[in-house]
Amino acid sequence: MTTEIKIPAIGMSMAEGTLTEWLVDDGAMVEKGQFIYCLELDKSVQEIESPASGILKQIGVAGETYDVGTLIGEIS
Repeated sequence: MTTEIKIPAIGMSMAEGTLTEWLVDDGAMVEKGQFIYCLELDKSVQEIESPASGILKQIGVAGETYDVGTLIGEIS
C-alpha cells in the first residue's frame, strides 16, 4: 500500500509552503513519526513527520513552493 505525502495545512490561512529540505534520502527506509522534510511557512520552518513506515519516494523538489494538498512524495 502506498501512502501519499502532501503539503499539509498547518494554519487556517495557509495556502502554500516551501519544501526547504528533505531530511531523508530518496529511496531510504523511514519509520512512522520520523522527521522526513522541512516546510517553510510565513514566519517559521517546521519539521514534518512521516505518516507511515516504508521506502520514501521523493516527488517534490527542495527549494520549490507548493500549494497545500500538493503531492510531494510517497511511502511504499
